[in-house]
Amino acid sequence: MNSGVSMMNALARHARHGIRLAGAAALLALAALAAPASAQQTYPTPQAAADAFGQALATSDREAMAKVLGPDYRQIVPGGVAQDDIYRFLAAWARKHDVIADGDRRAWVGVGDSGWTMAVPIVRVAQGWRFDPVAGKAEIRRRTIGRNELSTIDTLHALQAAQARYRDGVGQGRYADRLVSRPGTTDGLYWPELPGYPPQAFGPDALAMGPDVPVADAYDGYRYKVLPARGGDGYWIIAWPARYGQTGIGSFVIGAQGGVREADLGANTASRAPRLQGSDVSFGNWIDASPQPVGAK
Repeated sequence: MNSGVSMMNALARHARHGIRLAGAAALLALAALAAPASAQQTYPTPQAAADAFGQALATSDREAMAKVLGPDYRQIVPGGVAQDDIYRFLAAWARKHDVIADGDRRAWVGVGDSGWTMAVPIVRVAQGWRFDPVAGKAEIRRRTIGRNELSTIDTLHALQAAQARYRDGVGQGRYADRLVSRPGTTDGLYWPELPGYPPQAFGPDALAMGPDVPVADAYDGYRYKVLPARGGDGYWIIAWPARYGQTGIGSFVIGAQGGVREADLGANTASRAPRLQGSDVSFGNWIDASPQPVGAK
């Protein structure tokens, strides 16, 4: 995929999700700091640990941040973040932040008014309290998977609506049998905007949904494929994680009628899912998908 398409996909995802504290401003802000070698510090209380984190972030103090989260904290965040996102997080921090107890040996830092908590917990150790970056990496992965799966369910509903538009328009009673049309045709849900062509049934996000799209460009971590039914009077659309266990766990399907169903295809999802046919997803271990709040995933 060329850089223009990658940029377009990134902007589309940003516009759809907005600026979220979860997995964005708070942890991404840390990537703006370079971590020198320094031992992680413990604190007498969880509140003291939280205050140290807030102070280090507000002052962009690299040494202080390394002491708060440990010398390898950059492993839990990707690189690069807009300064505006840092300011948004700091504004939310100034508006409200507190420490939420989770039993006797763990606590979370809540930030802002939305109920969001920082992904790296504060844990009790022999010397006091400290942030646990190892647990933080696992929690970030869990939250990422949860957000990607919820987004995929929403996207499948949007594709179902696009198939209905296609059938009632250029499809003349038939459903599209692919996401992206072949050159010079309108046999898919998306085609380039060209003079004389009708409006697309689905937008350019389809370019990031194909089964061969690189992992880094996969639409919210998922790949998609249309499974046509015989005679063009039905279809299934399947979505599966581009990297099982990292960008998602469940695979999801939707048909011309009804809601989304899901199944866990296991570690071989990447090779199994693209080979499935419509009859493979219309019965068996596929169960109704029950969307949950991201924090509950």
